[in-house]
Amino acid sequence: MTQPAGSVLSLFWSPLCAVGSHGPAGPNAQICLSVLGASIVPARPRLLVALWKGNYTHDLVHAAGTLAITVLAEGQEELLAPLGLQSGRERPKLGGLECRLTPEGDPVFAGGAGWLRGRVIDTFDLGDATAFLTAVDETGAGEGTPLRWQTAQRVVGEEFLARWAEKSARDRAAAERAMRWLA
Repeated sequence: MTQPAGSVLSLFWSPLCAVGSHGPAGPNAQICLSVLGASIVPARPRLLVALWKGNYTHDLVHAAGTLAITVLAEGQEELLAPLGLQSGRERPKLGGLECRLTPEGDPVFAGGAGWLRGRVIDTFDLGDATAFLTAVDETGAGEGTPLRWQTAQRVVGEEFLARWAEKSARDRAAAERAMRWLA
């Protein structure tokens, strides 16, 4: 089943988030649109963060057991290329980006609509991705309106969209082979 751009399924995407963690080579982050609330108990906030196994940040979160999430704000579209089109396996990709590190060493980006840091409680293997059930340890308010993919696409330009489409096609092909699906 192929869904056209702007289908009803896109309504379930969360705001664009920068999800970061750390490892022996330092901090890294990626763009993620699969961060979902997973608790109705205010004293025990949890999120479910789905990260594709092909991403370096996935491996860092899995190994470190901690992560930081910055909910990107409209106007932060410039973070999409360095965090979404490059791999931290190839080179450190946070150089020149304004961020601070949590006490654990995970990056939080300046100017976001909000941020949090958390610890992984459990993992769920989705075949092509891992869903990390995350306990939220600390949150911070930010500024601006959360950036959604539908809004970002109107701002980032044709060159970025072409590069994103090429990367997404490769990622989708690998994901389709690995994902859990109906028999």
